[in-house]
Amino acid sequence: MEYDKNNVFYKIINKTLKADIVLEGKHFLAFHDIAPRAPVHILIIPKGYYVDYCDFVENASNAEILDLQKGIAQIVEIMKLKEGGYKLLSNAGKFKTQFLPEAQEVMHMHVHILGKSSEE
Repeated sequence: MEYDKNNVFYKIINKTLKADIVLEGKHFLAFHDIAPRAPVHILIIPKGYYVDYCDFVENASNAEILDLQKGIAQIVEIMKLKEGGYKLLSNAGKFKTQFLPEAQEVMHMHVHILGKSSEE
């Protein structure tokens, strides 16, 4: 699948659409989800234009991959998720099941960081 620049994350990266940013790194941007599914729901996206996880891993530089992974760990720390627990989720494509009824809605690689702060 070819990357389509007409998506909301492209606009957030390029600052033509606002987001409630939690953390920005050299190669990633992390912000609050506008429709949270947990007490803490952060999206972390690479600044490069990748459709899904496999596209990201196959085509991103090692620096981009490492920066995003370290960004996830930083978000867990910032949002105090270690004690309360958290999940990482990255949908790819339109696959759905009874137990996982959601598919990838925005065709830009992203990881959902869902959890509960130890302060709650």
